[in-house]
Parts: sequence; structure tokens; C-alpha cells
Amino acid sequence: MAEHSSGPRDPAHDGWERHESDSFAGNMGAVFERMRNGRIEIALQTDERHKNLSGFVHGGVMMTLFDRTVGINCRQDCDGARIATATMTVNFLRQVAVGDFLRMTCDLRKKGRTTIFADAEATVGDRLVATASGLMMRIG
Repeated sequence: MAEHSSGPRDPAHDGWERHESDSFAGNMGAVFERMRNGRIEIALQTDERHKNLSGFVHGGVMMTLFDRTVGINCRQDCDGARIATATMTVNFLRQVAVGDFLRMTCDLRKKGRTTIFADAEATVGDRLVATASGLMMRIG
């Protein structure tokens, strides 16, 4: 069984603010963001709507958060230019329990004129649960 972490009792205590969005990610529930080491981290307080048929957090939820985290950091690094995902590979390492506070971080590896290579990690507490690598394209 997965180790359970309910996350911060008060996300604002750890510098988290509500992540407001009128896009797809805005419909995911309690999504938060904070700035750490010059990068935006995204987190989700998971709940019952995020579970798969096995009762754990669905991989698609994690993929959405990876895409959001990488995209928002690439956009920030490109002075607000529009960014699209060209490819993203996700490696699921551990199950995430419903109720876990899932945190995503991003590292921009290489930036070209129209492309950015990025890596990301998902953690629950201090436990690494998934990694991702992506190629993002500037589209405007």
C-alpha cells in the first residue's frame, strides 16, 4: 500500500498560493503554485475525483500536472511566448494515494531558438513518485 501524505495543513504556510486558470488545469480541483529557486512548482491536493479503477491517483492526472509545470516554466523562460508540447515521456515509479499532496518541479535542460528540453519530478513528501522529460516548442 502507498505511503499516505495529506500535504500541508495550510498550503499558504509553505508559500503555496491557489493556481487560478481558465484552462483545463483549472478544473482539476485544489491546484497550487509557488516560486522556488527561480522556477514555478505546481501541486495538487488529490481527492476522490483523481482516482483510477485501482483506487490510486490516475496517471493522466500526473501527466496533466507535468505538462502544466513544464509548460508554465518554459513560457516564463521565453518571456511569455506561447509554448506547445511536442513530446513528453513520463515514468511512473510509485503509486500515489488519493489524499496525497502531489508536488511537481521542473528543470529546463537546454533552450534553443524554438525548442526547450525539460525534466520534471513528482514527489509526495520526500518520496519521488514519477519523472518526466519533455520537448517543448515555441509557437509564438
